Amino acid sequence: MSLPTSTIDQLAHALWQAECGLLPIDTLSSRYPDLDETDAYEIARQKMKLRGRATVGYKLGYTSAAMRQQMNIDEPNYGVLSEDMGVAQGSGEVAFDSLIHPLIEPEIAVRLDRQLAGGGHDRQSVLRAGGVCMPALEICDTRYREYVFKAVDNIADNSSSARYVLGAPHPISSVGDFRRIQVELWADGKLLDQGWGSNAMDDPLIAVAWLANRLNRDGAQLNAGDIVLTGGLTRGYRAQRNQMFKASFGALGDVTLYFR
Repeated sequence: MSLPTSTIDQLAHALWQAECGLLPIDTLSSRYPDLDETDAYEIARQKMKLRGRATVGYKLGYTSAAMRQQMNIDEPNYGVLSEDMGVAQGSGEVAFDSLIHPLIEPEIAVRLDRQLAGGGHDRQSVLRAGGVCMPALEICDTRYREYVFKAVDNIADNSSSARYVLGAPHPISSVGDFRRIQVELWADGKLLDQGWGSNAMDDPLIAVAWLANRLNRDGAQLNAGDIVLTGGLTRGYRAQRNQMFKASFGALGDVTLYFR
């Protein structure tokens, strides 16, 4: 399907107004059953223009089999991170009423020293680009009425991006096997879930390479300094008011987030 520019703009406005007004809408695919991935990414780009904030990186969605199964989505996708989405470093607070229905996920974040332009990238390309990795908590927040949607709906909604917290940085070269990094997700002192770095497309660095190759198809690239949230390592968990989350990544450290 190839939507007219006016329709793409209209749908981007609808999603942006839903986010600003905290008033969720019906899925776009319920109105346009043949909505395709190309138009969905264009809707997301137009929505980001309406946001009017500088881009600082990207987030990957549905890199883990658990999240794809939870949301009935077949393939990974990506969204854009803007400067207003970062909460704090190490520990932060978010107003529960500033979001519609927040979902929290522990992730490994990467910040590159050098750009990854063109295609054909793999794990070694990412290692050569250098940079740091950080423990992270991402808050997703769909602008639809519930977490039931098609992949194109999620793409158009910028992969449900909302907020994130980053922990202390560690040189990528010092980490070793990213697949063996273990995370524990806690809520109010109770263990919710556990995951491994391998849950992000078998290796978070492979996830970064996938993103670089996917951006190249869209005429874009990963730039030096870009932050990449490489995807949830457990299922996503709904947050509640006055709830404290902690993700413990062993030697990589902890990150915490409080919903006030």
